Formats: sequence, C-alpha cells, structure tokens
Amino acid sequence: ILIKGPEVLETTRRVDTIVLDKTGTVTTGKMTLLAVHTAEGTTETDVLRLAGALEHSSEHPIAQAVAAGATAQVGELPTPQDFTNVPGLGVQGTVQGRSVLVGRPKLLAEAGIALPPDLSTALTDAAEQGRTAIAVAWDGGARGVLTIADAVKAGSADAVAELRGLGLRPVLLTGDNRAVADAVAREVGIDEVYAEVLPEGKVDVVRRLQAEGRSVAMVGDGVNDAAALATADLGLAMGTGTDAAIEASDLTLVRGDLKVTADAIRLSRRTLTTIRGNLFWAFGYNVAALPLAAFGLLNPMIAGAAMAFSSVFVVTNSLRLRSFT
Repeated sequence: ILIKGPEVLETTRRVDTIVLDKTGTVTTGKMTLLAVHTAEGTTETDVLRLAGALEHSSEHPIAQAVAAGATAQVGELPTPQDFTNVPGLGVQGTVQGRSVLVGRPKLLAEAGIALPPDLSTALTDAAEQGRTAIAVAWDGGARGVLTIADAVKAGSADAVAELRGLGLRPVLLTGDNRAVADAVAREVGIDEVYAEVLPEGKVDVVRRLQAEGRSVAMVGDGVNDAAALATADLGLAMGTGTDAAIEASDLTLVRGDLKVTADAIRLSRRTLTTIRGNLFWAFGYNVAALPLAAFGLLNPMIAGAAMAFSSVFVVTNSLRLRSFT
C-alpha cells in the first residue's frame, strides 16, 4: 500500500461512501467461461473439446475465453480440419470429423438447427444475468450452451463486506449495461448501482454524491477512471492498472486486490489514531512536567530522563503499527 502524503490519513477518517469501478476492480477485467449447459445425451467434455478446438482458432475475446476454459478442463484440444469465421455470428468448421457450429443462436437457426427447451432456458437465464451465452451444435443437432462473463474476483464480496464494516457505503460504477451491473452488484452485495456511465460521466457521478453531502472515496484501475479518482475526496488505484489511474490517486494498492482497499483504510485510520495519541500524551506529559522542572521540583537528572522517556514512549507507541494485520 503506497500512501502519497500525510493529508491522506485525515481523509480516510472522513470518507463515508466508496465508489467501486466494476471492470478490473470488482471483476477480473477479462472474459471467463463460467458455465456449460448440455443437451440430453451430451457430456460437458464433448462440448468443451469440440467448441474449444474451434474457438481456439479465433482471436475474438469470447472465443479465447472458451478456448482457455476448455483447455483448463479437458486438456489439449484437437486441431480443426477446417475453420470459417462467420462475421457477427460465430464460427464453424470440422473437428474430429464432426461439422461444428459455435456462436449466436441465429447461426444455428440459419443452419436449420433448433434449440431444445432446456438450452433455450439457459440462454434466457444468461441474458437476464447480463452474461454472454453462445450455442454449440454439431452434426445437425444443438448440443450445448456456454456462458461467458467478466468474472467477479474471488475476494470482492468479502472486500465489500469489510468496507461496510468500516462504515462505508459501497457504490458500483460501470459503463456496462444495467443487467450486467445489477448481476455483479447482487453477487458482491452492493445496493447502489450506476450503470451505462460514459468515461466523462464518472466524474459527474462522484460530484453528484459529493453534492449530497457525502465524502467520497473512489477505487479504479483504468485510464477512464483517472479523472474520477482525482475528483474524489480519496482516490485509490489498483497497482495492476494504468499509470494514469495510479498518478491520479492518493493511495496505490500494489497487488490489485480489492480486499486491500479495506486494509489501506484501516491502516490509515490506525496510523492517524496513533499520531493523535502520541501528540496527546507528549503534550500532556510535558505540560505537567515542565512547570515542575521550572520551579525546581524535579532533579535535573530525573527531568532529563523523563524527557528522554517521552521520546521513547512516542517511538514505542508508533512501533505498535508493525503488528497491524
């Protein structure tokens, strides 16, 4: 955790709202294969092997997510005998002697292949959750549906809970559509969501919250977040993000782990409490002891030792921060 200046410590005590950018902060920032739905009589292994082999030849982010997920689950993928990209719809080709189609339901419909009810339901559910779903077919029959999305980071829900425990009100901010934003918000436990916000609109959201009398912290990682980070009362940038975001922030979370956000705020507050404690005891100690020394009620040797003890106390009290976890 890199803290840019001492004034940041004071700000962490005042903030009551924390705005979280979705992509790359709450989520991983890359498409991931989340689920595999299969038709009756078809195994997940077959769907992943054939669809993954075909998608491996495509450079599209969704295709690469399918290929990576398939490789992770079934191992080495076969090489397609032929491959054709169908612009805007998907891909088709031959894998292990089977004629395979992978893409939007329209691709299958144009080939005269209908989706069975269970696969149609999987497509509908994915759309309602704001996720991308693609259909898989071979040899004239629909065989499965693959669900792909920008997955939520493993510790995001725990991080949001910790931020609430610190008295902060979490807000999710994203340029994605409302369905995607609401799905992510439900998964991590956030009630207040601003979706479909353009990059320049992120600053407006921060200012709107400030106009409501809130003290706002902002967490982000991209170039699009830099202005909002600078506008917020406290800006926290993911160290795995862009240089522009890091430069605009007050704190940098080197690991890029959202859970460190709560740690950074707790550590800053603990440090501020320690500073105040040091000032209180040092001033109180000296206010009480100086008159005694001035009127000769303290032996000079004892007064000198007492003065040294004041410094020892401050240093020792500060070193307690080393035990912070």
